[in-house]
Amino acid sequence: MAKQSNDDDVPKLPRGRGLSFSFAEILRILVVATALLALLVLQKPCAKSVSQFVTGFGPKDAGVSSPPAVDAAVMPSGVILRADMTPAQQAAAIAAARGQGLDAGVADDAAAAGDAR
Repeated sequence: MAKQSNDDDVPKLPRGRGLSFSFAEILRILVVATALLALLVLQKPCAKSVSQFVTGFGPKDAGVSSPPAVDAAVMPSGVILRADMTPAQQAAAIAAARGQGLDAGVADDAAAAGDAR
């Protein structure tokens, strides 16, 4: 014989009518959802504006650019003194440069000093 269950002994689960929120809770949810949506929508334009504002303080030529083309007519001609040259070779190179007039006034001073002796 099976024992009959008594309905009073079995606890009943509460059955609600769904989620019930107060007005303040609904208002908080809407404010947070609006803030998150604003973050998603405004993220890129704000980041671009802030980056332009921050980089606007630097000098205009601070960016990386290609070096200007070197013009042979603008390049000064001169003597290159290397470390492997002997002192005699360096002196000869300097004397040759002075003879060409690359060191303005130096050749004239040396000639004048030689005449004064």
